[in-house]
Amino acid sequence: MLVSEFLGKKVLDKNAIEVGKVSDMDIDLENGMINSVIISKGELALRPQTFIVNIDEIQKVGDYVIIDIAVEGVSETPGEETTKLSLGKEE
Repeated sequence: MLVSEFLGKKVLDKNAIEVGKVSDMDIDLENGMINSVIISKGELALRPQTFIVNIDEIQKVGDYVIIDIAVEGVSETPGEETTKLSLGKEE
């Protein structure tokens, strides 16, 4: 799969609820590995919201990117533009 095919793909959570679209990736250049994927939500919103999802939390990539996280309880962190999603890990 080409990066251009991956960027812009719709992202669904584990409950098949649309989360947003893939907008960027964090790549480890030394190892040639993708560390995380950045998902944007609300393209037309006044304050677009972004989420960082670790690569091991991506369940499947096909017509959609499916993540192994339920995002219904996740909200934007006040004062920050990016929220990190994780599998129930408290940080």
